[in-house]
Amino acid sequence: MSIPERYNIGVIGAGWIAKAHMGFLMETGRAHISWIAARNPENLERVRSDFYIPNKTHDYRDILKDPSVDLVLIATPPDTHWEMFLAALKAGKHVLLEKPMAITSEELEDLLDCKEKHPQLLAMDCSGRHARLSPKYRKVKDIVDSGLLGDVYRVHHQSVARQGRPGIEFHPEGKWFLDRAKAGGGPIFDWGVYDLSFHLGVLGDRHKLENLDSVLMKSGLDETDPGTDVYDVEEHFAISMQFSEGLSYYWERGAHANVEVPNETRIYGTRGGIKLAYCTWDD
Repeated sequence: MSIPERYNIGVIGAGWIAKAHMGFLMETGRAHISWIAARNPENLERVRSDFYIPNKTHDYRDILKDPSVDLVLIATPPDTHWEMFLAALKAGKHVLLEKPMAITSEELEDLLDCKEKHPQLLAMDCSGRHARLSPKYRKVKDIVDSGLLGDVYRVHHQSVARQGRPGIEFHPEGKWFLDRAKAGGGPIFDWGVYDLSFHLGVLGDRHKLENLDSVLMKSGLDETDPGTDVYDVEEHFAISMQFSEGLSYYWERGAHANVEVPNETRIYGTRGGIKLAYCTWDD
């Protein structure tokens, strides 16, 4: 596959996440953002003007009809990903897809099946930024692969915030984060792609889920007005899982609970262990 010096990119979505992507894309010097699509007219025009984008539309399919567009960035709420991803691949476009890829296992299978039918196209999920693209990931994986830890038998991860909910205290404009039908879930969907990708990846992606020992899901943990009629995602969850090869995995996250716990991962082996905060902004 020949690599062009510059890509023509169509961006679907004009919210906070889309704008962050566009800023970084422009910094590369290899991206020309030629289209922006969004439903909100005010937001669409403001973002188009701020980023000097020549073409705008309320219908993302207009981008897919333009033969000069090499790839599309999909940065819309998760419930739209399935439709847009399939349409983009069928239109012959490379795809960068915001996380989570899908909100049901059936949708995810459809995405993967469609990608297999278009091997000439590149498709990537954006969950790599805190996980497998970080120096920490490579360092920890090298330690695990070296055998210094012996056999890894337990992963323990906790990260619980107080009043750090997307759509309320964090990015309050994104009310769709609070609607399970649009977001898929609360922190389990928002952060799961990072947590699971990092922890299972450094262990070699070989462990298969065998059993869920326990699942805790809680919401309604204060009387804050969410500013929307629909608020049905979890605020705090904890899951204990058993994987193949005797791996035990405790996973807990909260966008809001009444005791805070710093982001910490502990990896236990028969000869050694690792404790770290894996996010890119942590020491």
